[in-house]
Amino acid sequence: MAVADKILSLVPAEPGWRAVYGGEFAGESELARVVAWALVEEDDGDRRLVGMVVDPNDGTQIVPAPDAASTTASLFERYGFKSL
Repeated sequence: MAVADKILSLVPAEPGWRAVYGGEFAGESELARVVAWALVEEDDGDRRLVGMVVDPNDGTQIVPAPDAASTTASLFERYGFKSL
Protein backbone atom coordinates (compact mmCIF):
# COMPACT_ATOMS: atom_id res chain seq x y z
CA MET A 1 0.00 0.00 0.00
CA ALA A 2 1.61 3.23 -1.10
CA VAL A 3 1.50 6.34 1.07
CA ALA A 4 -1.21 7.90 -1.12
CA ASP A 5 -3.47 4.80 -0.99
CA LYS A 6 -6.65 5.33 0.97
CA ILE A 7 -8.38 2.69 3.11
CA LEU A 8 -12.07 2.63 2.17
CA SER A 9 -13.18 -0.21 4.42
CA LEU A 10 -11.66 -2.41 7.10
CA VAL A 11 -13.07 -5.71 8.42
CA PRO A 12 -11.65 -8.29 10.85
CA ALA A 13 -10.08 -11.41 9.34
CA GLU A 14 -10.95 -14.95 10.37
CA PRO A 15 -8.22 -16.32 12.71
CA GLY A 16 -6.80 -18.82 10.18
CA TRP A 17 -5.60 -16.26 7.61
CA ARG A 18 -1.83 -15.78 7.32
CA ALA A 19 0.57 -13.76 5.20
CA VAL A 20 3.39 -15.94 3.89
CA TYR A 21 6.90 -14.52 3.52
CA GLY A 22 9.99 -16.10 2.02
CA GLY A 23 13.65 -15.28 2.23
CA GLU A 24 16.65 -15.56 0.00
CA PHE A 25 17.28 -19.15 1.11
CA ALA A 26 14.92 -22.14 1.40
CA GLY A 27 14.72 -22.21 5.22
CA GLU A 28 13.97 -18.53 5.60
CA SER A 29 10.21 -18.32 5.72
CA GLU A 30 7.75 -16.78 8.15
CA LEU A 31 4.02 -16.46 8.68
CA ALA A 32 2.14 -13.48 10.05
CA ARG A 33 -1.49 -13.54 11.17
CA VAL A 34 -3.75 -11.36 9.04
CA VAL A 35 -5.76 -9.38 11.61
CA ALA A 36 -7.94 -7.48 9.12
CA TRP A 37 -8.75 -7.05 5.43
CA ALA A 38 -8.64 -3.54 3.97
CA LEU A 39 -10.25 -2.36 0.76
CA VAL A 40 -7.83 0.29 -0.50
CA GLU A 41 -8.09 2.76 -3.33
CA GLU A 42 -4.93 3.70 -5.19
CA ASP A 43 -4.15 7.12 -6.70
CA ASP A 44 -5.40 6.00 -10.11
CA GLY A 45 -8.77 4.87 -8.68
CA ASP A 46 -8.00 1.13 -8.76
CA ARG A 47 -9.22 -0.79 -5.73
CA ARG A 48 -7.74 -3.91 -4.17
CA LEU A 49 -8.03 -6.03 -1.06
CA VAL A 50 -5.00 -6.07 1.25
CA GLY A 51 -4.33 -8.12 4.39
CA MET A 52 -3.23 -6.13 7.43
CA VAL A 53 -0.68 -7.58 9.89
CA VAL A 54 1.27 -6.45 12.95
CA ASP A 55 4.53 -4.89 11.79
CA PRO A 56 7.37 -7.35 12.64
CA ASN A 57 9.70 -4.42 13.34
CA ASP A 58 7.24 -2.39 15.46
CA GLY A 59 4.60 -4.34 17.38
CA THR A 60 2.56 -1.17 17.93
CA GLN A 61 1.75 -0.73 14.22
CA ILE A 62 -0.65 -2.57 11.91
CA VAL A 63 0.53 -2.39 8.30
CA PRO A 64 -0.32 -3.90 4.90
CA ALA A 65 1.11 -7.42 4.62
CA PRO A 66 3.14 -6.71 1.45
CA ASP A 67 4.96 -3.92 3.35
CA ALA A 68 5.65 -5.96 6.51
CA ALA A 69 8.51 -8.27 5.56
CA SER A 70 11.10 -8.92 8.26
CA THR A 71 14.86 -9.01 7.88
CA THR A 72 14.85 -12.83 7.77
CA ALA A 73 11.95 -13.33 5.36
CA SER A 74 11.88 -10.18 3.26
CA LEU A 75 9.66 -11.25 0.36
CA PHE A 76 5.86 -11.24 0.61
CA GLU A 77 4.66 -14.30 -1.31
CA ARG A 78 0.94 -14.80 -0.76
CA TYR A 79 -1.96 -15.22 1.64
CA GLY A 80 -2.94 -18.61 2.98
CA PHE A 81 -5.64 -20.07 5.20
CA LYS A 82 -5.33 -22.90 7.69
CA SER A 83 -8.35 -23.73 9.82
CA LEU A 84 -7.66 -23.89 13.52
